[in-house]
Amino acid sequence: MASNEVGKIAYALTSRGVTPGVVVEWSGDRVRVLVESGGRETWLEDRIFWLSEARAPLHAADAAVDAMGAFHDRVSESMEEVDLSALWDLLSGEGGSHQVEDLAEILFPEAGPEHRSAVACVLAEDGTYFKEGRGRSFTPYSREAVDSALKRLEREEQETALLERVAQSLESALGDGPAVDLSHPDRALGSTWLQDLAVDGPDTRNGARGVRVLEKVLGGKMSDPGNQAVYLLTRLGVYEEDEILALHRNHIRFRFPAEVEAEAAILAGMSLTDGELGLRRTLEPTEGHCGPVAVDDPWTTEVDDALMVEDLESGYRVHVLIADPSAGMNLDSLTAVEGMARAATLYLPNGKVHMFPPVLSEDAFSLNEGALRPMLDFACDLTIGGTVSAFRFEPVLARVQRQLSYEESDGLIGVEAGSPDPTTNALKILNDLAVLLRRRREEAGALILAKDDISVRVEEGEIVIRRLPWASPSRRMVAEFMVLACTQVGRFARQNGIPAVYRRQNPPDDPDAASELKPGTRPYFYRMVRSLHRAEITTQPDFHYGMGVVGYTQVTSPLRRFQDFAVQVQLKGFLKDGKAPMDTERILRIFGDLETRGEAVSRTEREARRYFQLKSLKASEGAVEIGEVLATQGSRAVVALDVTGLEVHIPGGGRLNPGAKVMLRILEADPRRDRVSVQLA
Repeated sequence: MASNEVGKIAYALTSRGVTPGVVVEWSGDRVRVLVESGGRETWLEDRIFWLSEARAPLHAADAAVDAMGAFHDRVSESMEEVDLSALWDLLSGEGGSHQVEDLAEILFPEAGPEHRSAVACVLAEDGTYFKEGRGRSFTPYSREAVDSALKRLEREEQETALLERVAQSLESALGDGPAVDLSHPDRALGSTWLQDLAVDGPDTRNGARGVRVLEKVLGGKMSDPGNQAVYLLTRLGVYEEDEILALHRNHIRFRFPAEVEAEAAILAGMSLTDGELGLRRTLEPTEGHCGPVAVDDPWTTEVDDALMVEDLESGYRVHVLIADPSAGMNLDSLTAVEGMARAATLYLPNGKVHMFPPVLSEDAFSLNEGALRPMLDFACDLTIGGTVSAFRFEPVLARVQRQLSYEESDGLIGVEAGSPDPTTNALKILNDLAVLLRRRREEAGALILAKDDISVRVEEGEIVIRRLPWASPSRRMVAEFMVLACTQVGRFARQNGIPAVYRRQNPPDDPDAASELKPGTRPYFYRMVRSLHRAEITTQPDFHYGMGVVGYTQVTSPLRRFQDFAVQVQLKGFLKDGKAPMDTERILRIFGDLETRGEAVSRTEREARRYFQLKSLKASEGAVEIGEVLATQGSRAVVALDVTGLEVHIPGGGRLNPGAKVMLRILEADPRRDRVSVQLA
C-alpha cells in the first residue's frame, strides 16, 4: 500500500469484534494502527475488511484517538439504519455483485464516509444475506441459503439463551448451601452437561456446552475443563469428593432396577423346587472330621467357595464346594439378565458394585457360616502323592462349619501336628495336598509368579493399604484347589460333550525374558508378566501356560463372575436333562460379551485403586519414600513404592539396577489428574 494510506481510519475483525484503528504505518502485509485505547497494534492486512477515506490527524495521539472516536460514533449510529434483510430483498432477484459504495448509495441517498463504513461493518458482522467475493464485492445469497442461515441463527440464539439460563441457574444453586436443589430442569440440564464434560471430554456436543457453562459460572477460559467440571459437580453435590469417573465412562450403575430388586427379594425367600431337591443329597462330615471351611479376606461378604476333606484308604477326598445360585435363579430371569449386563462384581476401595443384589449374593446364596445352602460339590479323590484318581460332580445341600480369614487359617496351619481340633487337622491336610498339587503343576510347565498383592481400602474414612503376602499358605491353598476344580470341570465337560468355554494361554515368545533376574523377586515378576501372552477364550480345551493345565474353565466364583454362573447352568442342565441348555454358538457369544464387559470392570477397578493410592501418597508430598527398581526404560526407571505399591517413573534413573532400593522424594501426587512426580532423594 502507498504511504498516503497513513492517517486513514481502518476497520478489522479482532477478538474484540469490529475494531477501528488509525493507520500509522503500512509495511508489506503488516499494518501498524493506533486503537481506541491509545495503544498501538499490528494487524495483518487480510484482517482489515474496510479502509475508510476518513482520516485522523497524526500530529498527536490524543487528537487522532478523539477524531477516530467521533467518526466511529457516527458509524455506529449509521449501522443501526442498515437493514441487510431489506437490501437483500431488493437485490436478490437481480443477481450480480455489488461494491460497498453501491450498497451504501441504495441505503443512504447522500452516503458519506461514515455510511459506507457502516455498511462494511454490518456486512462483516452478518454473513447471512451476502457472500463476499473478489475485490470485496458482495453477491446476494439464494433464498434457500438465506432461509437455512436464518434457521441456524435462530437455533444459535436459542442455544445461547439456554446456556445463559442454565449458567445462571447453576450459579444460584451454589448459593443453596450444603443441600443443593438440582430438581429445576435448567439445573438438572447443566449438571448433565458438566458430567458429560467430566467423563467424555469437551469434544462431544454436551461436553462443549459444559465448557461454555463452566466458563460462565467460574469465569474465564478453562485450562483443564474436565477437572474443573468435577470440581463444580462436587460443589453441587452431584459427585462425591472421590468420585471414580470410570464408573460413568463405562456406564456402571450401583443401583439395581426396582423390578430386579423385587424379583431378587422373591427369589431369596423361595424354597428349592422339588426338581432341585431331587438332584441333591445333604453333605455331612464323617465322624471326627471337620465340615466345610470357607477361607477368605475378613471383609469378604460374597462367600462362594469352601473346602472339606475326608480320609480315604489310599488318600483323601477333597470337596471343593461352590455356591449354587442356579438352584433358585434361571438364566432368563430379570436378576440373571442384569447380572450378565454387569458381568462381575466390581470391587472399589470405598465400596463395591454387586453383580447380583446383596439379598442373594451376600445372603440367600452366600456360603455363610452355619447356614444350609445349595452348593455344587466338585469332589476330587487324591492319592497321597497328590494325583487325582477320581472326580465326581453333584449338587448338594451343606453348611459351612467355619468361616476363617486367611490369617486365622494360616495360624491353624502353623500349629504343630497332633492337634485335637478337626478344623486345624483338615487345614493342615489340605495345605499339604495343595503343596503337592502346585508342584505337579510346576512340573507340567506352570509359571508360578510369586508376588505379594496390595489391598487398597477406605475404612472409616481412612485409606488403608495392606500387603497381602504371597507366602500365605492359606491363600496358596485356596487358589490351588480352585485351579483343581476348574481343571476337573473342564475335563468333565469335555468327556460329556457339554459346550463350555475354556481359557488358554500360549507360552511367551521369549521364555528367557527374565533369565538374568532372580525368580521370586518383584523385577522378575514385572518382566515376566510383560512377556506373557494374554489369555484367550476358546471352545476347545487347550494348554494354559500360566496355569500349567489343559482345559481350564472358570466355575468357582458364581456370585461374583457371571461366566462362572453360566458354566454352572450348563453343568446343572446336563445333570437334569442329559443335555446342556446352551449350544456352543450361544455360550461363546455370551462369553464374548462378558469378556468385553469384564474388561470395563477391570479397568474401573484399576483406576479406582490407583486414585486412592495417589490420594494416600499425597499426604507424603515433600517426604521421602522407599521404593524398589523394577525395570529401566531408556533414561527412566520404573520403581514400585514399598508402602503404597504404586509404580512410578523416575527421570534420569536409567542407570539403576533392577532390584535396587532407592529413596524417592515425593514432589507431587494429584489423584484427580492421575499425576505423580518424584525424584531421587
